[in-house]
Amino acid sequence: MSIQSVPTINISPLLRRDPDNVSVDSCVKEIYDACSEWGFFYIENHGISKDLLDSFRSDMNKFFHLPQKILYSIRRCQTNSRGYFDDELTKNKLDWKRCFDVGAQNGSMDSKGMDGWNQWPTKEQHGTFETTIRTYFHEMEELSAILLRALCRGLDFKPDTLQKHFVGNHTSYLRLNYYPKCPDPSSTLAVHHHTDAGALTILYQDDDVTSLQVQKNSQWYFIPPRKGTFVINIGDMIQVWSNDKFKAPLHRVQANSSAERYSAPFFYNPSYESDVYPLVQEGEKPNYNTVNWGEFRAKRFAGDYADLGDEVQISHYYCRN
Repeated sequence: MSIQSVPTINISPLLRRDPDNVSVDSCVKEIYDACSEWGFFYIENHGISKDLLDSFRSDMNKFFHLPQKILYSIRRCQTNSRGYFDDELTKNKLDWKRCFDVGAQNGSMDSKGMDGWNQWPTKEQHGTFETTIRTYFHEMEELSAILLRALCRGLDFKPDTLQKHFVGNHTSYLRLNYYPKCPDPSSTLAVHHHTDAGALTILYQDDDVTSLQVQKNSQWYFIPPRKGTFVINIGDMIQVWSNDKFKAPLHRVQANSSAERYSAPFFYNPSYESDVYPLVQEGEKPNYNTVNWGEFRAKRFAGDYADLGDEVQISHYYCRN
């Protein structure tokens, strides 16, 4: 079953140098309504060029078909979350996918930090890959900041309320996903059910394969590709900042026996030092204790890499009083 009511939102008013306030307010209201009801929405007229998207998709395909020896030479490990891998656990279950992660440490793609350091194939192995990925990553940073300001406006915060947690110090990362054909899709999932840990996610997905699902009212619904759009979803940190006005949706990816699939989520994450807590209005009771993002992120990666029992969830920080 597909969710026909998940909206496609034209965000061009948010991109204008001289925005029309009425158009911006209308766009913000659409985003607020989508986040309140689903936690998912599509965006169109987002400003990312088709040429870049075509290069990005082509380079992603070429990357995952490099010889295994090259891919394993830049494999992630327990002390470095960046690089290639084919053994991720979600909710302690092995996913049917191959991935490559690259990201920022304190706002820079060239720094080392809690998440390790970026690894790249050499230019001899894949001549355009690093340049394309860096360009795409920068575009996602800019687009995420625009969307975050819109979310703040919708919540009646000042647009720059959360800026200090991201500008120049964010810890976002980009994941390239390759889902091979699965001989028995009934036996596994490409990605098991989860919520995204950070603030928000911008998802690129192939136009012709439907696999992403979101849960609403205990039922699973497909989020089919819509040409020329990105899919946006809310993460755990926005759920906390909004004090449950927006909730991070539970989602998963179905395995497919008839077609391979590519996707690329960009996870917009705050600084490691960020203490995330509900930004409540006068008289409003906070639903969560303070979450330190660096601590939460470290625990979540440990659960992705190895089966350590119960994986840390935002519900562990819920106020019990």
